Amino acid sequence: MDELPQKSQITFGKFQNVDLRVGRVLSAPLAEGTRHPCRVISLDLGHLGERRSVGQYALLAEEELVGQNVIACVNLGARDMGPYTSEALVLGVPHPEGPADQAQATPLFTTKDARPGDAVY
Repeated sequence: MDELPQKSQITFGKFQNVDLRVGRVLSAPLAEGTRHPCRVISLDLGHLGERRSVGQYALLAEEELVGQNVIACVNLGARDMGPYTSEALVLGVPHPEGPADQAQATPLFTTKDARPGDAVY
């Protein structure tokens, strides 16, 4: 993936509007009917309940994801991804083996000690 330039500066107040939480991956089957290979990731967000995230994490096996704690943004609103609705955005970095025409990623994992729903700050 090409190196992206730094985005414009925002205020700390605007950053505080982004709600980042710990989510525990419950399941992550491959999605069908999406433009690029994706996974439908079910997240346990503790007191916030369960949410679904659809993203390009297809280069990792489901077994590598289930049970892991990831970082997710939970206040972006729903987004249609092919026949699925994504209710949270799992944050990630480019997967080193990802094709140039896709945004295949590796999620941002956190420690197993973190509790689902914990705030990230």
